[in-house]
Amino acid sequence: MPQLDPFNRTRLRLTIYYAGVMGLILAICGIGYYYITERQRLQVLTQKIESTSGILHDGLGAVLQNPGQLNTAAEQLIPGLCKPTATCQTLDRFSQQRHILGLSTQDVYYAQLKDLSGETIAILGPFAEQIPEETALDGWQIFTNGDGERFIQYSLLVETVNHRNWGYLQVGRSLGDMDQASATTQQFLLLGWPLAMFFICGAGWWLAGLSLQPIRNAYLDMQRFTANAAHELRTPLSAAKATVESVLETESISEDEARKTLGTINRQVNRLTQLVQDLLLLTLIDTQKSLQESCKPCSLGLIINDVMDEFIALAQHSGVSLSMELETTQTLMVQGDEEQLYRMIANLVMNAIQFTPQGGSIVIHLNRDQKQAWVKVSDTGVGIPTDQQSLVFNRFYRVHRDRNRKTGGAGLGLAIAQAIALKHQGKITIQSQLNHGSIFTVYLPMTTVE
Repeated sequence: MPQLDPFNRTRLRLTIYYAGVMGLILAICGIGYYYITERQRLQVLTQKIESTSGILHDGLGAVLQNPGQLNTAAEQLIPGLCKPTATCQTLDRFSQQRHILGLSTQDVYYAQLKDLSGETIAILGPFAEQIPEETALDGWQIFTNGDGERFIQYSLLVETVNHRNWGYLQVGRSLGDMDQASATTQQFLLLGWPLAMFFICGAGWWLAGLSLQPIRNAYLDMQRFTANAAHELRTPLSAAKATVESVLETESISEDEARKTLGTINRQVNRLTQLVQDLLLLTLIDTQKSLQESCKPCSLGLIINDVMDEFIALAQHSGVSLSMELETTQTLMVQGDEEQLYRMIANLVMNAIQFTPQGGSIVIHLNRDQKQAWVKVSDTGVGIPTDQQSLVFNRFYRVHRDRNRKTGGAGLGLAIAQAIALKHQGKITIQSQLNHGSIFTVYLPMTTVE
């Protein structure tokens, strides 16, 4: 069985953690919802029973005369009362009166009248005959009858007109409909929880992958960067080592051969030095949180003049014309590190010189819009294929590897330029057409215009 890569293992663990936490929260919420719902239903029932019991208690207390005995007034007050030894009437015709007395017309309620010894005197309702005799004579009680049906019952003492203890009134109702609703709620929660967990796991897997994608990309970039850096460092080291080994195998060499050998080694060391400096600069830019320490107002026009002074001779040596066009008479100032801004423009010009054949031209434009200053470096060089234009700012990426090997480039110039632009809250865009040249434009926010 193939092992998962580290990112998929981490993604799986995150999904499990996410699903576990969400499942636990859902379970707690479900249990809480169930008990709160049950409590609310039971509270509604108890309020209804208490209200009904209070109405009956007050009505009976006003008409009862002798303890343990029903009189005509009490029977008329509660139509439908049935004595255990008598044949009971059908209760439907008394539904209106029962409703007036506070009893629901539904057949889930019942009432019982008992004497002080607990013997049943009269009953009311279809369930009264199913109620066990041994029930509590005071307060609330929930019990189950012989058929397994649950009931809730409230008992209270009844007094006569003369304030003598008459007996007990018991009012209750069946909990069958409530139990059925509770069973439906339980079934919904028990079936809904696995379904919800299925969607939670899917969402967790998707979210974990989404959150790990930047880390994966950074990890892959680091791997590519490490591999490319190792390759770039190995090439000059291998060349220098081969040169030294060839000299060591020779018994004697002339002064010219020694100078030639030292020159070769010096070129490789210079290449290594430049590569290490570029890597250190990239590291400095990446780790530098802000430019506040080295930040100051910089004139883009003066920086471009310095770049022209440095590269005009190199451009002439390469057979390329280098010129600048200041398309505004205003002094364009940006806030930033002057050395880094110089390095950014210099890298763009150096890149243009390297890829512009003899007889070509390079022009540095400087202009502004409402809020930004922009520096445009255009050339008539070999151009960049459309499918590779989005890759030229990647570190160690080279479009024309053979030409870069000849000029000694490592593919870090444009990466450094872009890093500097981003650090200065700017950006670099590219327009290029194969065999027709390229245009690199740097946009930087202006601070003050003098």
